[in-house]
Amino acid sequence: MNFFEAQERARKSSRALVWWFALSVLGVIAVIYLLAVLVLHYHFAITHPTDQHGTPILWWDPDFLLLVGGIVSGVIVTGSLVKMVQLSAGGKVVAQDLGGRQVEPNTSNLEERRLLNVVEEMAIASGLPVPQVWIMEEERGINAFAAGTDPTNAVIGVTRGTLERLSRAELQGVVAHEFSHILNGDMKLNMRLMGWIFGLVMLSMLGRIMLESLRFLRGSRDSKDNGIVFVIVAAGLVVWLVGSVGVFFARLLQAAISRQREYLADASAVQFTRDSQGIASALKKIASSSMQSHITSPQAMEARHLFFASSGFQALMATHPPLVKRILAIDPAWDGDLRGADDMAEPSVNVEHGAQILQQLRAGMVVLASSEDAKILLLGLLVAADPNAQTRAAQLLQQHSFSAESITKLLACSSELSSYESTRKLALIDLSLPWLRKMNREEAQNFVTLSQALIDADGEVNLFEFLLQKVIERHVLIGLAIQPVPKIRYRKLAELETELSHLLAAFTALAGDSAAIQPAAQEYREHSGRVLPTSSAGLTEVAHALREMDAATPLVKQQILRLCSLIVIHDGVVNDHEIELLRATAEAIGSAIPPIATASYF
Repeated sequence: MNFFEAQERARKSSRALVWWFALSVLGVIAVIYLLAVLVLHYHFAITHPTDQHGTPILWWDPDFLLLVGGIVSGVIVTGSLVKMVQLSAGGKVVAQDLGGRQVEPNTSNLEERRLLNVVEEMAIASGLPVPQVWIMEEERGINAFAAGTDPTNAVIGVTRGTLERLSRAELQGVVAHEFSHILNGDMKLNMRLMGWIFGLVMLSMLGRIMLESLRFLRGSRDSKDNGIVFVIVAAGLVVWLVGSVGVFFARLLQAAISRQREYLADASAVQFTRDSQGIASALKKIASSSMQSHITSPQAMEARHLFFASSGFQALMATHPPLVKRILAIDPAWDGDLRGADDMAEPSVNVEHGAQILQQLRAGMVVLASSEDAKILLLGLLVAADPNAQTRAAQLLQQHSFSAESITKLLACSSELSSYESTRKLALIDLSLPWLRKMNREEAQNFVTLSQALIDADGEVNLFEFLLQKVIERHVLIGLAIQPVPKIRYRKLAELETELSHLLAAFTALAGDSAAIQPAAQEYREHSGRVLPTSSAGLTEVAHALREMDAATPLVKQQILRLCSLIVIHDGVVNDHEIELLRATAEAIGSAIPPIATASYF
């Protein structure tokens, strides 16, 4: 498959979302306009009974259409904007709305520990930061979701039924499916879709709120109150019924956008786990269960396109393809038999490099059980990056109120870390991120200041320090909302041509072969019809280029990382410096390392 052709299809799907939303709004306006015209005609006929010729219905009234359109679109757009502002805080907003509970990184519960291990392994395998993990305790169906506006605030949520009823391999398949939504840029698109859906159902919600407000007037015998009740009931029913038009179009919008992306996510899950039976078996268990994947939360309607499987009963406007089709796409030899699906033995799985790295790390002295441990680890990595900086580092740590015990522990940690290869260092960074997100604002700002001081201490920035600087900027400053996610300014790769040439030149220099850039330059030329300019750039130019690239769309970011990866794998060998720059690039622009690079390295 040609990468840019796949990306072009994804871009068209994203553009289609905008058109579907616009058509949905127009559809709601048209239906409400027609209903309003009929109501006005009926009202006029009653108030003018002497009219012997009847009252003609004036279907076309531009002024009235403008009035209805302004009111309806105003409600929808306002509701959408309010919801999007709320969702900008990240995936935890969705998890909380669905009744979820965050799993603590140091949990001792065996089922929760297994889930965290699977998520950590998948993060290492996919090149993504470890997301927060949430459990929907009251949900007994088998389901999961990924939510967030950026990998730094991503959340993976699973139901209690998923934990209790799936084997490890099946759980791995489900989690890999959700990771693919993050990796492919679906997560951010789905969050935007959730905001727009909220706007479309806003009228229906207002009507429901009006009807629910009746309980405050229940039991009153005052005739005046009875009149108020009648008015509220009538208005509430009208608004609710009219708003149901928006609900219809919202479900149509969800169904139109979501289905094909589920096939891609299933295929990606197989790619990540190297096992088709894990996710296929999970889908068979859903199909064989009376509970299936049902979600009982009242908020499920708005979020149903986020889930691993349909959150309600299959219908005409289902957000997911039929389970049978999904299973056959993964397992073409399946005979359709679901007997014993709930009793299936756990299929064998190839041992993943993520699990191997976790096992190696647990055998070392580095322990992650608190935010303090995470800070010591990351600062220890910075000290380890400059073996001659221990004395200078100790002085800086003392100036920032580190205790003598913590300094001793950090320096000892840095001595061990200095012998680690990049694979293990990157894995430790990933595992520390959930703890970093537990810092308060003041603690986070102090940590950023101290880390920058350690980087600047020797007057130069090496490649690993550059990588760690980008990790901290992304996951502390943006992940904790100290800095906002940059607004999108670039929608085409060619708009970043100069910056791209600087970045690819840096990768070519690390490859040590000027021919390494040729596959990337060829693919860029095929996509844009332009010749990539030549460049020679250091980390300063690369840092500037990455700041600009962070304002690109998710699809453009994936294209950038794809071109970088082509240079990295050109000679069939990915060295530590190449993977460090690739990870720094991914962190700086808020995307993930493409599987082609991670597969070549690990």
